Amino acid sequence: MQSDCQACPLRRDGLCASVADEQLPSWAAIKRPVRTIRAGGSLFVEGDENEMVYIVRRGWALASMMHENGRRQVLRFVMPGYLIGFERSPDGDMPCTVEALTDLIVCPMPRPSLMRFCQQVPNVALRMASLLAAETISDWQLLGGLGTRTAAERIARLLLALYNRQRERTAPDISDVTLPISQVLIADATGLTPVHVCRTLKEMRTAGLLSFAKGHLRVLDRMRLTELAEMNDATAPQPLAKQDVSLPLANPRDRGRLPQDFRKPLLNSPGTRGSHVMNHPSRSASD
Repeated sequence: MQSDCQACPLRRDGLCASVADEQLPSWAAIKRPVRTIRAGGSLFVEGDENEMVYIVRRGWALASMMHENGRRQVLRFVMPGYLIGFERSPDGDMPCTVEALTDLIVCPMPRPSLMRFCQQVPNVALRMASLLAAETISDWQLLGGLGTRTAAERIARLLLALYNRQRERTAPDISDVTLPISQVLIADATGLTPVHVCRTLKEMRTAGLLSFAKGHLRVLDRMRLTELAEMNDATAPQPLAKQDVSLPLANPRDRGRLPQDFRKPLLNSPGTRGSHVMNHPSRSASD
């Protein structure tokens, strides 16, 4: 088990990065055998009793919860290095469902054993608190804007956040990444309808911002996409050159500017769940 931990690709990332080499035997001793969950399967379900905490070793998952009206809200997309299962409701049940988007490999650890290890190794406790806080802040940034942002702004924030995470794990200068998510999942994460997500993605592609199809995201103009998402991109590489944008804008004179509809504050955004008006504000009744 020690050699397995030493050779693990997460050894220098996530929570495992805070474990010193001499502490690996004790760290490995609290782990249970690695689990594999096939794509579409659930690691645990909302309301389950669960005494395990999991480190995602490989694959993608999503955390979601069901509202009383039967609609699902995607809370978080989980990637390698993430710690899941630590949060519990006051009665000890799991507050969300975690299901595998791809084949998922996780390292399970009993919660009591992990807490005892953290008491003995404060660096691990501090690292875990830092990771959980960062994930919480990221969730707030995405979920907190659902009632105040347009559809394009919500989608831009979500896709840009996932794009940046993928860049960190691969290469900082890539423009194309694979995201194992669908338009339905984007809708569940942004509070929009799938129809409105589809329409907005087409408009963003026409505007030369991004292209998303079949789980493949290509960022065409990261500077303007970051402006639309109102996210800090100070540490990101320079945006693609204008000549790299292969999809033209609807009006060539508008190149370099965001469409006006992408700047409007959200009042009662069409396509949001609960809205009875499904037409986009920019579309006339004759469209």
